[in-house]
Amino acid sequence: MSTAPVAEPEVLLDANGMPIETWGGKFERKFKENPFVPVLAGLTTVSLIIAATKLRRRDSVSLNHWLRVRVVMQGLTIAAVVGGSWWYGQMKHQKEAAAAAEQERVLERAAFEARLRAAEEADRLEKLEEEVHKRAAAQGGAKAAGWLGGLFGKGGSDGGSEAQGSSKGSSA
Repeated sequence: MSTAPVAEPEVLLDANGMPIETWGGKFERKFKENPFVPVLAGLTTVSLIIAATKLRRRDSVSLNHWLRVRVVMQGLTIAAVVGGSWWYGQMKHQKEAAAAAEQERVLERAAFEARLRAAEEADRLEKLEEEVHKRAAAQGGAKAAGWLGGLFGKGGSDGGSEAQGSSKGSSA
């Protein structure tokens, strides 16, 4: 057994960059999309060939029978083409709807995760600020309790007294 990687078949491209499809590849793809059409088309062809042989043998009763079979097969083939096209369209529509729903779910999940990260960050900042306030209260210094070392917000009695003391000192 060889461990060498299997080479991918070379795909030929047309002028627009689309892959060129062989007859066999196209038949295989179409057969997978709607298997009834090629089967019924083959049966139509077989009934026409049999009718042609009956014509050469001048067997008119059997010829008429096989021509009727051919007409029925042609009708079934047309019905299979129309039904297969409708079915293929329905499946394509369902796949598109499922893809859109999946995309919507992914976007909702991403938005939820972004909101969750923002809430976690806000919670972390609140806990950090609470810890800073507790440390400041434990140290007894109200100077570090507010923003910018007590100049704004809570506390600031030391900073405020210095500012009031300097203004009293300058006026006296």
